[in-house]
Amino acid sequence: MKVFRFFRSVFLLALFMLSACSHEMPFVSQRHELAVSYNQRAQRAYQRGEYETASGLYEHALRLDSAIENVEGIALNTLNLAKVNRALGKSDVAQLYLDRLLHDRALTYPVEQMSAAAAQYGLLRLQAGDIAAANTWAEQAVAYCGSQCNQGGVIANLRANIAVQANDAERAWYWSARALSANKAEGGIEYANALRLAAQSRLLKLEAGEAVPLLEEALGIDKKQGLPEKIRMDLLLLAQAQEALGRADLAAPLRERAVRITASLTK
Repeated sequence: MKVFRFFRSVFLLALFMLSACSHEMPFVSQRHELAVSYNQRAQRAYQRGEYETASGLYEHALRLDSAIENVEGIALNTLNLAKVNRALGKSDVAQLYLDRLLHDRALTYPVEQMSAAAAQYGLLRLQAGDIAAANTWAEQAVAYCGSQCNQGGVIANLRANIAVQANDAERAWYWSARALSANKAEGGIEYANALRLAAQSRLLKLEAGEAVPLLEEALGIDKKQGLPEKIRMDLLLLAQAQEALGRADLAAPLRERAVRITASLTK
């Protein structure tokens, strides 16, 4: 009888623990899981340079997240759609996505994503040659973020980029150095961007020798990430640095490699 009571107690305890565990496990809807799947596939397509494919997949993810009001998913996929349309040269479409996020009065998005949207808007204005507007959006990105999010590295990269486009060598070096420090721990795309901007600031300061190792490190990261456009930019800047050092023989094959990448992307 004692044995029976012992096993009965163990059985009930097991049932209780199973029930407790089941209550702790968060429920994830099929729509949410599918949205995550589309988002991940889109990221891989983007990294391969397949921007049209990535755009379609991000759209699928956005529709699914919108249907269940997954606020973070809506913001994330909207930001990604702006980014991929910027890569496609469709600045007007990218701006529409950012406007949709920044001026949405029905939903409240995390400050980190609002800051990222403002930073992307700054990049769009910079690409259009409007440095003053780019600076305004950089300030807006800071205002959204405050001390509550981790967009500091992205914002520092934007500020460094603005300075590079303005041919302000000292300011470009100041912000790119801060961007290097902010992004180094992650060691991914933003860190490679910071390395590239630091190299550009060195070129502006006529310090081509200092630019070469920065660009070589950026090239290694971009190759590991599999980002053709970034690799092409690294090669062209390396060619520029080698030419500035009087090494035309080293610059020529670097330019040829960049041309081959461009050709492979247009086939």
